[in-house]
Amino acid sequence: MSNINLSNIPIVLELNRVERLYTGGKLLDNWQGINPATDSSLSEEFIVSTVEYKGPGKPENKGISQTKLPDGSYIDLFSIINSDRTAYLGQMYADITNQQSGVLCRVGDSNVRLVIQCHPDQQKAKHFLDFQSGKTEAWYIADTREIDGVKPYIYCGFKQGVTKELWTELFNKQDIQGMLNCMHRLEVKIGEVYVIEAGMPHAMGSGCLFIEVHEPCDYTIRVERNYSTKTLTDEEMHYGLGFEAMLDFFNYTTYDENEIINKCKCKPNTIYKNEDASVTSFVTYKHTDRFIVNKLEVKNRYLFEKYDGHYILITLKNEAKLLCSGEEFIVPQGRGIFVPANVEPLTVVGNCEIIVAYPFNTE
Repeated sequence: MSNINLSNIPIVLELNRVERLYTGGKLLDNWQGINPATDSSLSEEFIVSTVEYKGPGKPENKGISQTKLPDGSYIDLFSIINSDRTAYLGQMYADITNQQSGVLCRVGDSNVRLVIQCHPDQQKAKHFLDFQSGKTEAWYIADTREIDGVKPYIYCGFKQGVTKELWTELFNKQDIQGMLNCMHRLEVKIGEVYVIEAGMPHAMGSGCLFIEVHEPCDYTIRVERNYSTKTLTDEEMHYGLGFEAMLDFFNYTTYDENEIINKCKCKPNTIYKNEDASVTSFVTYKHTDRFIVNKLEVKNRYLFEKYDGHYILITLKNEAKLLCSGEEFIVPQGRGIFVPANVEPLTVVGNCEIIVAYPFNTE
């Protein structure tokens, strides 16, 4: 990194599109100002990432975010953080994040239903995958569209009456509709936020531009052998762990419809407001101890409080002007920013909306 010290400034990250199994991306292109906006397999943006891409397909790169240095060269976020983990992550996170940022973000846009899946919790990630983090995630629905007359929706959580035995039977038969019928299907709207805990069965539906805040992990358990035009290998379904172990990754807790809504759908709560700005809390440590998600709406200016750790920003609406250490950073809509622990309090100036995410609760 030469003599450049990035730990004192917000790190604005380059666009980082990757190829996924599912198609989409038109709303994502629109959001990021990419023309012409089109649907394709380049349906996802690793907008703030220190983890490598683990899924099927051929991404343009390995998924780790990069930033551009003043000399025109690029450096990846993982290398930046590991040049001085205390300066970038903060003392309380430096030795317990597996050398990663404690919270990451990706953005996807689906014009089809995603594959039926779940993610490992921390215990299973360590035991089976030799990885230190699981993957609880939260979805902020940033935009929607109807696909072939179908309103945007998600699948999440098992319905009452579903058992591991039934799920295994349906999986062995590859009864996809039967597996979908085991999960709750919820219509979603712009501005809503849903938390999907590690182990919970889920599938993002069609028509959703979703900002996904998540733990630093890209491992996904997939239970559909044939998805879209692709036949998945055993490795792509369970990373070589075997189908018995794969089915143990699912959490077989069941819910009625009210219970799943109360479990997953976050109620917004205004925690700060004046004539210049407001902060709405969506995900708190009461929902999950893995991260916090807020939305900042700035009409004039907002000063962040000093935080003893790192956090990330996503420019949700309009460009944002960040003031820090005598420098000014203009960040377009649809970009990710990693804020190191060493950074003095940021000031945001302008008329914009920003998703703010803080890492897991160290307590």
